[in-house]
Amino acid sequence: MDKKYIILCLLSLCVGYLYAYLFPNEVLYQQKPQIQLDYSEGSLDCSFSTRILTDTFFGYHVDSPMLAGLMQTESSFIVHSVSSSNALGPFQMKPFLAEEIGILNPFNPYNSEKVLNLLTRYKTTFGNMDMALGAYHIGFYGTKKISDSGSNPLSDNRIQNYVNKIHEFQRLYNEGDWIPLKDYLWFTLRYSLGNSNRISLSGVFPEFFLGSLAIGADYLSDEIISLDNLCLSIFQEFSFFWFMNLYVGYDDGLIAGCTLKSNDWFDRISVKYDFKQADLVWEAYNSFGLLFINYGFSKDNIFFSPGLEFGNKYCISFRVDYQDYCFKPGIGCTIKF
Repeated sequence: MDKKYIILCLLSLCVGYLYAYLFPNEVLYQQKPQIQLDYSEGSLDCSFSTRILTDTFFGYHVDSPMLAGLMQTESSFIVHSVSSSNALGPFQMKPFLAEEIGILNPFNPYNSEKVLNLLTRYKTTFGNMDMALGAYHIGFYGTKKISDSGSNPLSDNRIQNYVNKIHEFQRLYNEGDWIPLKDYLWFTLRYSLGNSNRISLSGVFPEFFLGSLAIGADYLSDEIISLDNLCLSIFQEFSFFWFMNLYVGYDDGLIAGCTLKSNDWFDRISVKYDFKQADLVWEAYNSFGLLFINYGFSKDNIFFSPGLEFGNKYCISFRVDYQDYCFKPGIGCTIKF
């Protein structure tokens, strides 16, 4: 029997709760597909999220073949590309750099002029465009440190390989070309086993760089098969700024909320208000390298969940809920692919 299959089966028996999104649209900004398993007080939840890459109806008009080569190198023209270091969008720009040069939405592929202005500024500092591209790749201060040490930044393998790759792609494009932009469609399947068995499926469909639409179906299974056990949900996301996403939706009642993110995207706060239940839900996530912490509250529950992440591939966490004057422990794992 395949060793990976054995490991996965063992994990499914002993792992539990990890960070769950308040809004299904948030999976659009997930770095990789993943399997997540969570266990607490006799309840086992299993979820699997995956994505499909597809062409969009939109394209990129080439004004600068060099910038087209940069986009191909960085993201392969994928609008909602997110790296393990939270570089965002077609230009794979860190949020704090986007803020510095006046870009409100890094997922907007039509930020070429501001990116070119940044490269021109780097060129003025370092003397040529190849070193400017190197500064874009490893950072301004990283390139300056190499230059100040008396070495040529272009002799650094990271910069040399990056610049060569851009020039290789640059030769494929001509001014005036139209290049189709790509994006991911995300799908999540969740199955819950416990006092009541539940299965849910959701899909997230990006709306260019302006947001996304999430549609979900949730079925509570019992001995009687009935459409009364089926619940549908829909959420609309508005993404105008790198630091904030707004949401409005319906899930057995009107729901509205937002997510706020730090300038490196490793910390976030999400707030959701359920108008039918008159319930305000607040959750926060903070990352400290290997360690992360997820915590929050609603009108019926308070929870705290620290965890560890290994190599941006495996996560394990421990969760404690305080509900109905009782503490409820849980344990969990995520595997990213």
